[in-house]
Amino acid sequence: SSGYKFPLTSQMIVNIKPNHLRKSSRGVELAVALGILLKTDQIPPDFYEPDWVIYGELGLDGEVFEPSDLANSMPYLNNATILTGKGEGTSCYRLDNIKNIEINFTQNLQTFKRPQSGLNKLYTTDEADFLFLAATSGLHALLAGDSGAGKTTLAHSLASFLKEPTSAEIVRTENCWRPVISPHNSITSGAFLGGGANLWEGEIERVQGGILLLDELLEFNAEILEALRGPMTGEKIRLSRAASKREIDCNFQVVATTNLCRCGKWTPSKQYAGCRYSRAKCASYLERFSGPLLDRFGILLFTTPGQKRTIKGTEILERVKRYFGFAQTFKGTLEVPVLFDSYYSNLSTRRKNYLGYITRIFAVERFLQTQEAKTASAPKVDISDINRAELWVIRPFEQLDKGMS
Repeated sequence: SSGYKFPLTSQMIVNIKPNHLRKSSRGVELAVALGILLKTDQIPPDFYEPDWVIYGELGLDGEVFEPSDLANSMPYLNNATILTGKGEGTSCYRLDNIKNIEINFTQNLQTFKRPQSGLNKLYTTDEADFLFLAATSGLHALLAGDSGAGKTTLAHSLASFLKEPTSAEIVRTENCWRPVISPHNSITSGAFLGGGANLWEGEIERVQGGILLLDELLEFNAEILEALRGPMTGEKIRLSRAASKREIDCNFQVVATTNLCRCGKWTPSKQYAGCRYSRAKCASYLERFSGPLLDRFGILLFTTPGQKRTIKGTEILERVKRYFGFAQTFKGTLEVPVLFDSYYSNLSTRRKNYLGYITRIFAVERFLQTQEAKTASAPKVDISDINRAELWVIRPFEQLDKGMS
């Protein structure tokens, strides 16, 4: 179709390594075709550079297309120069048709597309603070409470308030924003972590730079919850199969929702609510939380149905933008009071770090409010900032530890 001759009288061997793995990507077609044309001297040998990555899908009429998985592969190519076909994805050298060996460079300028769904909603004061803290701190967050209190809706809304991604991050998503992955609680550990014969990409790898939303956390398999403990602290996941190995950086934020009992009516903020389940059965449901897993969540909010929502999402976004704007220009450090370590000596090191982080966020926000009145020159941590941070980092977790007692 393209006017070239296939070498029918010669044996052509295409060697795609590693040999022991089955090749499933359509993107190798362009490399095989160009390899044959180069070996048979039908195209000039200097039309491309030897260190380019050739990755394209070849049509029967000679047209070349960018494979759909190229964008997701970019972070693993280490900024290599790529030759592919027609497409609207990444910035690459492109060959539209092998009939005409003419390479053009196209640059795709991706633009941020902040999700608007969370900005168009109203929130309570506690919900607004939760979104602000989760967006600015990046700490893993837990939403617990009654059924129908809006936990899942609030968790999905967080994507609208996240910090703008970098160009290396948005290339992995079609909507040019941080990914939000919400696996069902029936997912297998293989699909969650990745692996298999071809080291397939799991949910953990797909969510890099975004939010891993675990709805109904306690309904997930205990094996998955325990496997999540390492990635939540930033530990790398190492996938291996025969001679193939791959390490995955774990850079994502977990936002989990859960009921605290089978009846879905109890929270530590109210007395035990009778239901058709026995109290022992409801208590056993809460005991699915292991201490190490719970310690990896930085902030916790108990949701309550029926509260009046008056705060606009756009107002919360302005709070987030003001904080990040200050954080980018502030060169100093915020020191906590000297007695901080000794007073909270009973806390784990991780919990103490969470407390210090949230305290500093509250201190910066208070400073930005007083700065408008020209009453302060630089932010300082106040005892009121620590008290506010305790309500998110310490007190609710203490209530959860006590359980239904």
